[in-house]
Amino acid sequence: MAQVLAVPGDVRHGFSYIGQFNHDFGRITGIAATIKGNILLCDYDKKNLILVDLLGNYLKRLNVDSEPYDIAITSQNIGYITQPKSRSVIQIDPDRMVELFQATCTDISTTAFCVAAVPSTGQDFSGKVPCFLGVKRQGFSYAFPVDHDQM
Repeated sequence: MAQVLAVPGDVRHGFSYIGQFNHDFGRITGIAATIKGNILLCDYDKKNLILVDLLGNYLKRLNVDSEPYDIAITSQNIGYITQPKSRSVIQIDPDRMVELFQATCTDISTTAFCVAAVPSTGQDFSGKVPCFLGVKRQGFSYAFPVDHDQM
């Protein structure tokens, strides 16, 4: 059983995995699967994103400027990663491990702490899959939709 830890000892996600990761991880706080079936991990302590294949073999790494906390990947294969310490969100192409866009909030009382991609139900004719950021502002939590570079 593998576990994703938000706070040391506090399990956010758990999943069964048969195999072995041969990588020196720090604290993994976020996990998501890409369209190609690869697994993207947020390594909070080492400030990077790690891409492994479905067998756990290391593929690529993307160093980021702040601690990545949570990740979601939409059905268009766009990844959104929250970085609460720097009050920023980055958008990436997860299989190529390329940063596409970064948005930073200048209000020190506001931070994006989580992200979720919601599967399309077929009711939305715009062709967009909703992605929402969990934002904490002045002690209150909100969910805001994301539309590519308008975060």
